[in-house]
Amino acid sequence: MADKRVKATMSRVQDEIEPFVKKHIFGRDTVDAKYIRQIAVLLLNQYNNVSISQGLDQGKNGKPWLKISVKSFPFGEDKILEITGVPKENKKKDNLDWIDHIEEFEAFMDD
Repeated sequence: MADKRVKATMSRVQDEIEPFVKKHIFGRDTVDAKYIRQIAVLLLNQYNNVSISQGLDQGKNGKPWLKISVKSFPFGEDKILEITGVPKENKKKDNLDWIDHIEEFEAFMDD
């Protein structure tokens, strides 16, 4: 079975993902987290020189990003999008949790 995917250019990839991307004047363009799977399926099934990766920016409050790379000769191009719509975990950590662990251990040792 022959691979029917074709080579892409960055301008072609940007045209494909345009409905999913929200443009910003100051800062990175953004994409909602619910569209990542659709973008990946669209690009990876259609083009053979496109790769997609995700990650977090450095730092305590690192923002998630999506990187779309188009490999071409002699240089490849990258498009980095900030991901929005990711639910944040607001679990407040109790500073006195360690006391509960000690009490549980003591109760275990007494039995």
